Amino acid sequence: MSRLHKKKPAGEKKKRREKPEVDAEASASVSKSAPITSPLKAKSDKSADAADGDPGFIQRATEFFREVKVELKKVTWPSRKQTTGTTVVVIIFVFVVAAFLGLFDLGLSKLVQVVLT
Repeated sequence: MSRLHKKKPAGEKKKRREKPEVDAEASASVSKSAPITSPLKAKSDKSADAADGDPGFIQRATEFFREVKVELKKVTWPSRKQTTGTTVVVIIFVFVVAAFLGLFDLGLSKLVQVVLT
């Protein structure tokens, strides 16, 4: 089940996990006796896990697009009037900034010509 559908009740708080106390001697003996595995064996273990029920690429991609569709339904899209208005404002702003930068560039280029001659 996806993250979007798993909602906790409002009053439920996250519980802290308590770390178990570990004896230093016990942890040292465990780390010494741990078997060493090769990278090739790790890859074969992963493929075995995938066959056991780990979702494949196609299933994950399908679930992703399903969740995207659900999220896009939640979006409040602007009306045509709002979109047109903001587009006009952006276009006017671009022309104003372009005119300002053009005049500033022209002024600086004239200043450089005066200084060099």
